[in-house]
Amino acid sequence: MRTITSGYAIGAGCFLLLAGFRLTEGRWVWAVVFALAAACQVYLGRRAGPATPARETPAPAERELRTWRTLAVSSCALTAGLLFLQPVLSPIAAGAGVYCLWRLGRRRPA
Repeated sequence: MRTITSGYAIGAGCFLLLAGFRLTEGRWVWAVVFALAAACQVYLGRRAGPATPARETPAPAERELRTWRTLAVSSCALTAGLLFLQPVLSPIAAGAGVYCLWRLGRRRPA
C-alpha cells in the first residue's frame, strides 16, 4: 500500500479547509471545487509516494511522462471548469495546460 507524501497531505488539508469556508459562506459550487481539488491532491500524493517493495518501480523517464500527462489532463479539465465558474482565471489554467503539454512533448521517447 502506498502512503501519501506530507506535502500533498498538507495541500489536501488546505483545500478541505477552503471547502469548509466556502460551504459556511453558502457558496456550495466553490466548496465542491475545493473538495475535488483535495481529492486530486490525495490521488497525486499517493502516486508520488514511495512504492511498496513488491511492486516494480517504473523507469524515471516513464514516471516523468505519466506525471506530465496527468498534469496536462488535470489542467485542461480545470480550464474547462473555470470557463463556467470564473472565466477570468481560465487563461491562467490554459497556460499551465499548454506548458504541461509542451513538457510532455519534449519528454516523449524518440
